[in-house]
Amino acid sequence: MLFDLGNVLVRIAPEAFLQKLGLDTPENRRFYQPHVTEIVRQYEIVTDDTDEFLSKLDALFNGGRGEASGSPHGREFSPDDLRDAMLAIMQTPIEGMLELVTSLSNNVPLGLLSNTNPLHYEMCMNRYPALNHIHSHFLSYRLKALKPQPEIFSKVTKKMAVAPGEILYVDDLPENVEAGRNAGFNSYLFRGYHEFEQRLRTATLL
Repeated sequence: MLFDLGNVLVRIAPEAFLQKLGLDTPENRRFYQPHVTEIVRQYEIVTDDTDEFLSKLDALFNGGRGEASGSPHGREFSPDDLRDAMLAIMQTPIEGMLELVTSLSNNVPLGLLSNTNPLHYEMCMNRYPALNHIHSHFLSYRLKALKPQPEIFSKVTKKMAVAPGEILYVDDLPENVEAGRNAGFNSYLFRGYHEFEQRLRTATLL
């Protein structure tokens, strides 16, 4: 069984980044969010290491927006401020899911397939010990590919010891579920703990 991380096992809230910095206004969301999204995307495929990632955020938030773009926000953010804002995106576990993972690990080989980065991954591993019950971790920044690109599913398939059709792949994004299905996985669109638990009980996996 192969799990996504964000919004399957742990809630994510991208808007928490600007909220943590005190910059969550409509104007700032329009200006900053596309830049932050692209910087994070590059970080998730290891174009940058963490220091380079934080340096790019520093240039974005501390370099000023220029007269043509309006007034700067007027604050200076330290690397720790930017790191904390990034970590704020990862929030609380999805109710019941980490307990479910622990239960499943006694009978079913488990894997993790996630678009993620070192900061988020290390935080989750330290904060949620139940993730240690998932023994195979396929991470975008290690595989240098992102879901829903076919390349990442191909790399996972080569590393798995079972045929793709024997893998139940669980993700909350339809495009990733479809990509997994195209790779031969038995893909499932996650809509919440209770529905997923019932699916597992119907399949006698619990």
